Amino acid sequence: MNFLKKNKNILTLSILIGFLTLIVGAYVGEDALGGAKYDYLFHEKYIIAFYQNFFGALREFGENYEVRNSPVFFMLASLILKLNIKIEYLKFYNLIIILPIIIFFVKSLNLKFQNTNITTITFLSSVIFLSPTLRSLVAWPYPLIYAICFFLISIFYFLKFQKTNTKKKLKYCLLNILFLALSAYFTPN
Repeated sequence: MNFLKKNKNILTLSILIGFLTLIVGAYVGEDALGGAKYDYLFHEKYIIAFYQNFFGALREFGENYEVRNSPVFFMLASLILKLNIKIEYLKFYNLIIILPIIIFFVKSLNLKFQNTNITTITFLSSVIFLSPTLRSLVAWPYPLIYAICFFLISIFYFLKFQKTNTKKKLKYCLLNILFLALSAYFTPN
């Protein structure tokens, strides 16, 4: 923790610049993967189906084997529509998921590489903003970005589990399992 306190200005600036590029990417509809837009537009019908008839959509979900994800993301995304928010704005709410990804990535790096300098940690954490997968999934919402977030939190608690020899070991173990399960519920990939 002292590492982060001493060097928070450098980390904050690099994360802020990276986050601003993600906002611009979401605004212009960046698709560095080349298929994220297509995937989103194809799966958008499930979000609308859950919005229009939740239980009917749940009953019919995956009947013709055209979707490999669980319905959890589509159910949650349909709640945004229930709040009278247009589906086009979903990607801007999707930006929120980047914050825990960044936080837990930096915390995990700090746990795993405790004697590493700020330049290395900043460089490694900035890679998130260069990832075509994350950049595309921010602009075109898809369950994988949420699964990545929960998987990363799971890794963080696994590292905490490895580093401790106290009574908190059981707590970290259970948190690791919880977030790994949440990750799998969003997408089994």
